[in-house]
Amino acid sequence: MANIIRPPEHSFDNLSEKGPETSTLLSRPTTSRESPPATLSSRLKPLLCILFVLVVTKHQLAPLTPSTAVSSLDLCPQYPALAPPPHAADANIDLIRSPAYLRRSVELLSGLVQIPTPSFDDNGPVTGPDRDLRWDQFHIFSAQLEKSFPLLHAKLEVTHVNEHGLLFTWPGTDDSLKPSMLIAHQDVVPVDPSTKDQWTFPPYSGHYDKHSNSVWGRGSVDCKDVLSGILEAVELLVEKNWTPRRTVVLAFGFDEESKGIDGAGQLFKEVKRRYGEDGIAFLLDEGGLGVSADFFGRPMALPGTGEKGYMDLTMTLHTPGGHSSIPPPHTGIGIMSSLIHNLESTEFEPRLSSTSPIFNLLQCAAAHGKLDQSLKSAVLDGSQKGKKGKKGRKRLASLYAAQGRESRYLVTTSQAVDVISGGIKVNALPETVTAVVNYRISVDESTQFVKDRLLKHVGRLAKLHNLDVEAFGSTWRNASSSSLIAKGGLLRLSTGTAEIAPAPNSPIDGPSWKVLARSIRQTFKDKYPDLVVSPAMDTGNTDSSFYLRLTRNVYRFGPTDPSANERIHTVDEHVNMDDHLNGVVFYHELLRNADAADM
Repeated sequence: MANIIRPPEHSFDNLSEKGPETSTLLSRPTTSRESPPATLSSRLKPLLCILFVLVVTKHQLAPLTPSTAVSSLDLCPQYPALAPPPHAADANIDLIRSPAYLRRSVELLSGLVQIPTPSFDDNGPVTGPDRDLRWDQFHIFSAQLEKSFPLLHAKLEVTHVNEHGLLFTWPGTDDSLKPSMLIAHQDVVPVDPSTKDQWTFPPYSGHYDKHSNSVWGRGSVDCKDVLSGILEAVELLVEKNWTPRRTVVLAFGFDEESKGIDGAGQLFKEVKRRYGEDGIAFLLDEGGLGVSADFFGRPMALPGTGEKGYMDLTMTLHTPGGHSSIPPPHTGIGIMSSLIHNLESTEFEPRLSSTSPIFNLLQCAAAHGKLDQSLKSAVLDGSQKGKKGKKGRKRLASLYAAQGRESRYLVTTSQAVDVISGGIKVNALPETVTAVVNYRISVDESTQFVKDRLLKHVGRLAKLHNLDVEAFGSTWRNASSSSLIAKGGLLRLSTGTAEIAPAPNSPIDGPSWKVLARSIRQTFKDKYPDLVVSPAMDTGNTDSSFYLRLTRNVYRFGPTDPSANERIHTVDEHVNMDDHLNGVVFYHELLRNADAADM
């Protein structure tokens, strides 16, 4: 219960200190032998005094803790585990948990990891006479899939989109129901040749280590774990003659780690052609923050309900050349260095809106977990409406960002200068300098906001160094001459096609969310009976960004321990097979629950 703040005691004492004058309304009528009748003003004094006390009391009660206005338990409703309708496929769950299936699953996943499928930033055309031969590895990979999952390939319709994109369709018996859609990607991040000797097991060995119960190798987590888990679940369902009412669509791109345009970009067009915009019931991709045994003091599953935007900014500076023995005050490299320094010296402001997945996550932590009192107070304030809510969320964003880099970039736009080049000879002034900056844009900001902020930095520097600027289709001139030699130089800013707006936040109160959350709880009902399912978001980007026009219900989740994310894109990537098998169970139950749901 809330503590009641009482008015000072002397406020009550004053009511009894003045004898009959202050208690006239409670005393018996006067007689001729008593004092004269009290005047009207004296009769009103006690009433005014009582009124004063009530006003003071109300004023003092007003600033009670936010919990009086917002109950923390209302911030993050939980839904019970959901078992699918009875079917012979129920027996698959015990099978998946068996030692025999562990061996089968290891063989399947290991076989996929052993086929290198890297995608590179400089990959060329996928088809045609000038096709990049590095894409040919995906023919080998798709052949391995057909060999590993024969029942699925015999039952489902398989369409190759743009040569290597794989679209599996399992037609449902009820055409009036929108399809369920699961996606993943076939490609992996390339292995840096200089790091090969740092791997515990060779990067494409697919080695199974009994001691760690893990399959090791590039792609074992990102994203062949997910791809194999989905296909294993579907193979088992086909094996048990389960037939969906709701059509099931599986889409696997092949360039998620580079551009996504040739894979998911083309798959989206085909799915849209078949089902139209908003033609899918829900879509699930990799991502989220997995399942943690101890997240804010509680077991928590953390599916992603939003995704940051993405932008690659290329800054190209052209400056007059010449002999290095007669240099200007600042060479092109010096000017570019100054620009980079200015950008890095000013971080983006932390932001949290009421619909932010991270705000929703902190609400769940406040409701069900252990949260620092200052954070919890800010969450409760931020959960209120109006100005108080905005102030609370602003305070919360600053507090959460201060927890560390991982926390900061969940509530802030990140900015990383990843590529720089310039100059060709030590005794020649550089005529062209290029830098590429990667932005992951906060869900509470926009690509335009980032561009406007950039132009403020660039504008000041351009005036200082007499540079003309061409930025995002517009031109600003600071020099009267059009000659590059007469002016300081020309700075070009462009993003090309590498620009993706932050994804809309997906619903967390509708039937699709409930099916997802309840299927997660069904998967972990024995291991974590008190599991909390919370909206969340990670800092990366996925192929899901290409499919946003198909449905509002886009979620990102893989039932692995969050520590697995520390191993992706680096040495010693490996997946624990308990996590992988949890994934097989999850996809198996999710498809069945979605099939029976009213969505």
